[in-house]
Amino acid sequence: MNLSNTALGKIVALTFFGTILTVLIAGGISVTVTNQNKIIMGVQAHGTTIAGMSKSEAHKYFASLAASKLQRKAAVLTYKERNFQIDPADINLHGNVDEAVEAAYSIGRKGTAVENLISQMWCAIFGATVTMDASFDEQLLQNKLLQIKSAIDTPPVNGTVTLQANGSIQKTAAVTGLTLDIAPLAEEMTPDFKSLNLTVRKELVPAEQPPFVQNSDLAAIDGVLGSYTTSFYPGDRGDNIGLAASHLQGALIRSGSTLSFNAIVGPRTYDAGYKNAGVIVYGQHAIDVGGGVCQVSSTLYNAILLAGLTPVERTGHFASSAYVPAGRDATVADGLIDFVFRNPLPHPVYLTIANSGNALTIYVLGTKADLGGKSIALVTEGSTMRPSLYRLWLQNGEVVDREYLHTDAYEPLKHT
Repeated sequence: MNLSNTALGKIVALTFFGTILTVLIAGGISVTVTNQNKIIMGVQAHGTTIAGMSKSEAHKYFASLAASKLQRKAAVLTYKERNFQIDPADINLHGNVDEAVEAAYSIGRKGTAVENLISQMWCAIFGATVTMDASFDEQLLQNKLLQIKSAIDTPPVNGTVTLQANGSIQKTAAVTGLTLDIAPLAEEMTPDFKSLNLTVRKELVPAEQPPFVQNSDLAAIDGVLGSYTTSFYPGDRGDNIGLAASHLQGALIRSGSTLSFNAIVGPRTYDAGYKNAGVIVYGQHAIDVGGGVCQVSSTLYNAILLAGLTPVERTGHFASSAYVPAGRDATVADGLIDFVFRNPLPHPVYLTIANSGNALTIYVLGTKADLGGKSIALVTEGSTMRPSLYRLWLQNGEVVDREYLHTDAYEPLKHT
């Protein structure tokens, strides 16, 4: 077995102490340890010798040490140019003075007289160190960190596009959301606080939550690709129209993506704020919750057709509707019938809504260059009971493409 010089020296010292004690005891000499109620020789704390101090003197020393460490100092948490301080008083941080005094005084006094004598002789030669730690109120720290979290946490905010009265486009920048996790923060700072280290400076790194509509999505939007307006009378039906249309405001459809009317508008229920209004059920006039919502889906259908977007799922009504020409309606029903369209254009498109209280306009904003300089018109052929809808693509006033969309077969309304 190999022993280091230090270990060997300790063994020699212990053997020496043991020999002395054996001689003393064999000679009938009484072994006592008094140290005159002082801290024994060789004890130091925080780089200062405290040997020979009484308990009251040691208490004064440790209290002064704690005060000097805590005075005019604070832990600083930073996020970018913002600083947040945690002062000792904020968390009731204090040095464990009494515990440090007892730890220092008890050195060489824990065992029998012989054991204590050995300990004191050992301490006189090799020394002993006492370190005062600290305590704080964990709930107060939690409260302080929650205040900091509240100041930093930010919900993500979508970028927006607003169509001005003069036809110009105004954009509002997106806001990236922030969420600060304070659980690991409290754990990381605890050792510093317990060692009375208030020089800590910690950079906060909140998790980022990008909004769905980002600035890059809106960068190329420069105008109206298509729009459509339908009229209605104020009242419960008009309230339903306004409520459903409000869910479409700010909807972004990226290139190649689809939008589901039912998914974005949600169920039409009393709890969602919808009212009873006129509907057509199995070819008959009736009253049901959410009446009027089909006018929103039909208005949207016409707007996306005029913007060059592609209908994926569309169903006509049992009978033609009064608010759009025959063949240009799109009915919807919770969980049964949806209206879905896709954006085939190179850039995202963005929906914006105007509701005057008796007229609903849906605008499809996008990048004008995506249409290649073409304009779009809708043409219906056939009778009003069996209309066929075509989309015409025009360049310099000339039809360059005639796109067949669908043929509807309406039935006359039933009368009770």
